Amino acid sequence: MKKFFLLFPILLFGDIDPFNVQISQQNYNALTPQEKQILKNKIDIQRLSKDIKNLKLSLNEFRLKIVKYDETLDNLSQKISAFNTIISEIDSLKSSLIKLKKDNNLTLQKVLALDKKVILLEENISQINKEISTLKETIKEITKVQNQNFIYLKRSIDMILNTLKNRNLTPKEAMAKAKKLFFAGKLDEAREYFLYTLSKRYLPATSAYYLGEIAFKKGNYKEALAYYKKSIEFYPKRTSFTPRLLYHSAISFEKLGDRKKAILTLKKIIKDYSDSKYSKLAKKELEKLQ
Repeated sequence: MKKFFLLFPILLFGDIDPFNVQISQQNYNALTPQEKQILKNKIDIQRLSKDIKNLKLSLNEFRLKIVKYDETLDNLSQKISAFNTIISEIDSLKSSLIKLKKDNNLTLQKVLALDKKVILLEENISQINKEISTLKETIKEITKVQNQNFIYLKRSIDMILNTLKNRNLTPKEAMAKAKKLFFAGKLDEAREYFLYTLSKRYLPATSAYYLGEIAFKKGNYKEALAYYKKSIEFYPKRTSFTPRLLYHSAISFEKLGDRKKAILTLKKIIKDYSDSKYSKLAKKELEKLQ
């Protein structure tokens, strides 16, 4: 009992920390079963207290990890959402690119087709410009030659007219007599009367035409061309003798060595007077020259 009373005050009144119980083996052996149980409980409480403390620390760490995990999840969720948005935009962009490619292919085809048309048109324009340039040169040359020939003709006409002034014939009578002489093959006499009708401006296109025919038959091709030109100037519209006039003009150019002008005149006959017998003749003559 003494031991119990000596130990009990120590246990009851000593400065004992129930969560830090320390006792020697000798003192422990002196304890009663109840004291040992109390001591055991204190030790268990101490151990539990440490475990609780450690558990709290672990919980705090776990909470921090959960917070971080939540943050990571949120961040990952945002990234996934952003990634999905990017994928959606890429898909939309792909669709737009496919459509744009189709449209561009169609547009490119249209542009290429237009380019071909433009090239063809430019080639046609270039060819037309060449033909116009050639035609202008031809007309210029024809005008030059015929003007020179007309000066010569004028002198001849003046001489013949002086002899016809004394004859009492009307222009109509002179025209009838001129044609009669022409078809009778009396070309020189017919020429005098046609010159007279021409000077009186009586059917000047017809008068100039017959004078051209007389010169053509006599082999005076420059003179023939000059009269043919005057005939067309007097009456530029189509007449019954226009195809023959042009055909003989082409032959005259050919005889004078102007192959280029001959070809152009023959082509004009074929194009503008396809219903005339001179069109067939022009085709045959053109085959010889080309």
